[in-house]
Amino acid sequence: MQLGEGWNLKFHVLEQLEEFTCLVYGQNRESSVDGLRAKLLRKMVGEDEKLTSKSKVNLAGLPPCHCAVKPHLKRVNHRVALYKRADESILEKPKSYDDGQGWMRTEDGVLEPVWSCGAVLPNSLVDLLDTGNREEEEEFDFDDYNDGDGE
Repeated sequence: MQLGEGWNLKFHVLEQLEEFTCLVYGQNRESSVDGLRAKLLRKMVGEDEKLTSKSKVNLAGLPPCHCAVKPHLKRVNHRVALYKRADESILEKPKSYDDGQGWMRTEDGVLEPVWSCGAVLPNSLVDLLDTGNREEEEEFDFDDYNDGDGE
């Protein structure tokens, strides 16, 4: 694998690591974490059932979405790139908080991880969860779940 070969995570490496994440969740036929999330959520709800505000599902059992995996893997790539160059006495490298490295620097100068590069849940699911205390029963469209950012 070419993890850490360059300072910026290559798209094909990101794809391979997404496939590996799917394997970790026992799904060897899935290659997209967003597709896997939709599949597992559908399984939690029941194939013929609709996800509503009254459905009992544990979203914590789902793998991270593409928008959360991507910055994490950028941080991993940065670290691996450092380790691969540990034998170099003079190292020219980007700062951890430079664009594409998975970290950001706050106004106070504190280094913090970028947790997500986009929405971690589709708006329709956020709306459904938000209406959980209301009387009306809304439904979630599973087709909306597989709207990764495609980067």
